[in-house]
Amino acid sequence: MQTANAGSFLDDFNSINDPYKKTLFATGQGQRNESINYYENLTDALASFQEKYGTQLPPEIKSDKQFSGDMMNASAIIARVKDEIYTGNLTDAHKKLEEVRPIFQKILTRNGLLPLSVALVDFHDTMELMLDASGNKESAKVLEIYPKADEKLRVVESISSDSGIKAIRANLDDLMNLAKENKTDELPAKADDLKASYVKVYLATG
Repeated sequence: MQTANAGSFLDDFNSINDPYKKTLFATGQGQRNESINYYENLTDALASFQEKYGTQLPPEIKSDKQFSGDMMNASAIIARVKDEIYTGNLTDAHKKLEEVRPIFQKILTRNGLLPLSVALVDFHDTMELMLDASGNKESAKVLEIYPKADEKLRVVESISSDSGIKAIRANLDDLMNLAKENKTDELPAKADDLKASYVKVYLATG
């Protein structure tokens, strides 16, 4: 029963997390219409979630004393960016919405829910820096960022060693080796390989 409940709760949690991630991405790209659409999906999902879990928590998070406070904080941040989403500065909205991500990550980590997903998201931020440096053909920058990316990917590898994660590792290390050899023209294509291998695993993880 607990597994079923956990699955149900995670489905509900992901009903918020998915439009949240899409809103975050759209605001980061400066896409007004998409930001509004995703934001409306997010606020609708959040209202449903709060109605369901506002008074009674499921067994798998019942002992989490910080859950209600964390959700209140996340909701307050999301509510505060409404004007910026519709008519204001999307860059400012994006920065404020970024504050929600660590709150959601802590909820999942604290309750032992989807640790692989959390680790992948944590690795993603550093990977993006490597992708940017590779796209700009900056070998030195790639080598500077690699140790942090390597460290975060090791956390992912400690949770799972399936073929998709091995592909991420191979592409990450290939990128580092190309940077070492200063093969700058080959960096962008290898960065695309790394991103594709990450997206494949991330989407399969949920």
